[in-house]
Amino acid sequence: MAETIYGKVNGVKERDMLVFKGIPYAEPPVGKLRFKPPVHPQPWVGVLQADTYGNRAIQKHEQDEASYSEDCLNLNIWTPAVDNKKRPVVFYLHGGGHVEGSNSDGFATGQGLIRGREVVMVSVNYRLGALGYLYLGELLGKEYADSGNCGLQDQLLALEWVRENIAAFGGDPERIILMGQSAGAKSVAALMVTPKAQGLFQGAIVQSGATQCIRDTGTAAKLANYVLAELELDPANAKNILTIPAEQLLEAQVKAFERISSSHLFGPVIDGVLLKETPESFIASGKLEHLPVLIGYARDEVPIGAIDPAFDESTVADVLFHTYGRSADYLFERYKELCKQMHPSMALSNLQTQYLYGNASLSFTQQLAEHGSEVWCYRWDYTGHIPPQHASEMAYLFNVTGAGDDDGYTPQHGEMAERINDSWLSFIISGTPASPQLPHWPPYSSGESGCRMHLDKESWLEQLPVDAYDKDFPMQVIKL
Repeated sequence: MAETIYGKVNGVKERDMLVFKGIPYAEPPVGKLRFKPPVHPQPWVGVLQADTYGNRAIQKHEQDEASYSEDCLNLNIWTPAVDNKKRPVVFYLHGGGHVEGSNSDGFATGQGLIRGREVVMVSVNYRLGALGYLYLGELLGKEYADSGNCGLQDQLLALEWVRENIAAFGGDPERIILMGQSAGAKSVAALMVTPKAQGLFQGAIVQSGATQCIRDTGTAAKLANYVLAELELDPANAKNILTIPAEQLLEAQVKAFERISSSHLFGPVIDGVLLKETPESFIASGKLEHLPVLIGYARDEVPIGAIDPAFDESTVADVLFHTYGRSADYLFERYKELCKQMHPSMALSNLQTQYLYGNASLSFTQQLAEHGSEVWCYRWDYTGHIPPQHASEMAYLFNVTGAGDDDGYTPQHGEMAERINDSWLSFIISGTPASPQLPHWPPYSSGESGCRMHLDKESWLEQLPVDAYDKDFPMQVIKL
């Protein structure tokens, strides 16, 4: 039993941990609250039974054993004990391209990550896809000026909830570490540059993401029009989107993916309300000075694989526009240079890894270090159950063992799992990543070169030149 400011909650014991599932941190964002900022929940009467995971945000790929709903703003808490100890808190945001995923996925649970350590973990559901990130300010006016940031505002309200209530679960409200991978990492980075979030966290872990999904209102409005076009809505009847069934909105969203890559159709917006300046400008102001940050990506985020003899090079220009918009021409020139060094199919994979992930991560690292953050930089190079591609480190970090490529690593890779988990938990607990199985890992410096740890069977430290990324490429990956 724990007592929040909204009422009592009763959790369950699972193995050596206490788990509180499906706690509402906001009112259901339905009806008049659709496309609106979340609001604090009403206090409940009696004891809330927190023994079942809450609804997941509606999404395309649904699993039979889970429930999905527009009413999805809930969080889970894993803790060693409900007592007065002040344990570090991991505030975890799941990935999934801002369109999929949940706080009860295998790569979002406390048993896997904190493994009996004196740490509390919170995992959050937030609005996804159009319901979380559709910018309607230009169509529906000032009342919906911040509709493109509903998902980000959900995360912010959940963070405030944790700050107010986590002490009741044995956590320290003054030691909250943001953590996420892929879209979760991009969400963490967005919170880092959100003025209202300042002071609510004391560190950040950013895996395969940065601020590249944050976009200007012009781009956000055009992307929203793709969804509205699939709904056969125009400016005259755009307000009908406020009441159409959520399932119909999801269908339109899926069809809109045919025009723009799903990984960038949605993301936070510099709307002038919640986000008022570019991430670069916010960081340059020194507001993140002294913040500890652990950041990196996988060596082959977009798998290179074997040479594809059937690869059609004539489609590359369309692929690039589909993913980068107005930046496509610039990248097509880079692609042609890579083709001089490798097969065209491999060149495209190499380009996508560099510009979807690597460039953004290294640029973000450099900006943070230049303006006073304490940054530890890494690259995941380990070839284990699968090559070092997007999300391949997650099975190791969350100790998910299994025989298949998708569900985890095999037991002979347990040493690597221990190494990465030790490092991440060391950062969460002490502010510095370290493991007995790693070389000394100094922070990245902002001079002529900075240190980067390569996490591999034999991990090693690299002096990374500051020009290791393309400074001419904009942080906002897609521009229309």
